[in-house]
Amino acid sequence: MSKQLLIYNNISPVSSEAHRDWSIQIDNHAFAEELNSVPLLATEITSVARELPVIFAKTQDDGGFVPLAVMGLKKGQNLFLDEKKRLTMRYIPGFLRRYPFAFANDGKTDNFTLCIDDQFEGWSKDGSEGKRLFTETGEQTEELKGVMEFLKDYQYRAELTNVFCKRLSELELLEPMEANIKLKDGQEGGGFNLTGFYVVNREKLKKISDEDVLDLFKKDGLELIFSHLQSMQNLNALVNKYSEQSKEAA
Repeated sequence: MSKQLLIYNNISPVSSEAHRDWSIQIDNHAFAEELNSVPLLATEITSVARELPVIFAKTQDDGGFVPLAVMGLKKGQNLFLDEKKRLTMRYIPGFLRRYPFAFANDGKTDNFTLCIDDQFEGWSKDGSEGKRLFTETGEQTEELKGVMEFLKDYQYRAELTNVFCKRLSELELLEPMEANIKLKDGQEGGGFNLTGFYVVNREKLKKISDEDVLDLFKKDGLELIFSHLQSMQNLNALVNKYSEQSKEAA
């Protein structure tokens, strides 16, 4: 999977010239309607793991790993949207909270450019609705300054997440897993398999050196690993949620 472009349609750089009169209003999360999983920051794993399964997946960008929160059991399915297309989970991951904004770079330097998905439906190009990005004189509004600070923090935490996932890979703790989902009697299909994701192998974790255990502990890695492992119990709740929504749709 590509970590960056899951819900972004057309990314363009923000400028006071091109977007002087633009304002934004976010009334719902319809942009996440077809997301069955979403990338997580490592610092979000513990919060998300209380409600959703947290797994790992290989990225198309560099062949590394990224933690994901599972929101649906099938492609294009998000089980956590209400009738108004608003997310219902207790903790909404930063990846979704930052939309339609994002930082982008050319891959050659450490300089990042503030960008937006200019096809997001919540834009008002004449500033008639929502919060403006720029003042009439072209200065950043408090709204846009807040977005910049959020994205800077997100980028910093994303780098820490890459370090954490790289460490799991170096210790060879991640292994591919397949989950056999069994539906309640009488439901169409009866069940299906979930594949293509990775989890930490408990037995391999027990065999790493004391030095590596201490290193993980001091960097909060052990807490994240155990939160991830505990979160897999949420698959049952996800199956029940799927069954309930399937029954209502029928």
